[in-house]
Amino acid sequence: MILLKDICDGIKMPEEVTNIVLELEKELDMKALEPSVCKLYRRSLWQEGLGELRKVFGEDKNNYKMLTCMLVMGLDTYKKYKEKGISDKVFYDTFACFSRFVKEHMASYGSYGFDREWWTPRQLSMEEFRLGELEFEVEKWEGEDVISVHIPSDASITRENCVASYTWSKEFFKEYYPGFAYKYYICDSWMLSPGLKDVLPADSRILSFQKDFTITEWDKENPSYLEWVYKNSNLTLEELPENTSLQRNIKKHLKEGGKIGTAFGYIKADTEIK
Repeated sequence: MILLKDICDGIKMPEEVTNIVLELEKELDMKALEPSVCKLYRRSLWQEGLGELRKVFGEDKNNYKMLTCMLVMGLDTYKKYKEKGISDKVFYDTFACFSRFVKEHMASYGSYGFDREWWTPRQLSMEEFRLGELEFEVEKWEGEDVISVHIPSDASITRENCVASYTWSKEFFKEYYPGFAYKYYICDSWMLSPGLKDVLPADSRILSFQKDFTITEWDKENPSYLEWVYKNSNLTLEELPENTSLQRNIKKHLKEGGKIGTAFGYIKADTEIK
């Protein structure tokens, strides 16, 4: 059995936020919230459940009530991990998204907060797992079972690490989800943008990650990459920071009329990634 503090410690939640969460845990009536909470375990009901919780929580400073509720739900998810025999490492690595998002809020806005509740039902419902440096989500694409690949902001995507993650994912889903007959890995990310070939050196880790995928779509105008590269999607072109070579190179590319956007691609599941 674990406690809420164990989860906070295990995912390295900032102490300031941990203290707030532990106080809010005493106030939340999880029994009363159960009808809405249960909806977060079913993909088709995620949005409905989130809407109900937002209404109940009302004014929720930095969304901490929602964060607390979800971390308390994590105690139940942990039990399900144990029932399946999935390791503590995978649990804590996967749930570290919560502390990562809280820290990203600090980087973007200067204060801790939680604004990714629309994303985290994936982790709560055991549909997404972090295996090494990459995250893998079970879902559907054009009616087919697929695994969607996500790149956490703190991932070290060396070639070796990516190969290890893909290898682990094949073993993991074969062992714990044997009935999930996926045929493809898919990815929808700014990191697949063909425009990056005009920005990054040939030996770039991002380009190495990208080359495994067959790119089928490129949304050149999608601005979501600004949040990941510059930590703020509300800045003008001139306001974009130049603290890293990636930031400088993309800013220069944009000033010259270039595009980044996002792109979609796939890898056949039986492909040997090496």
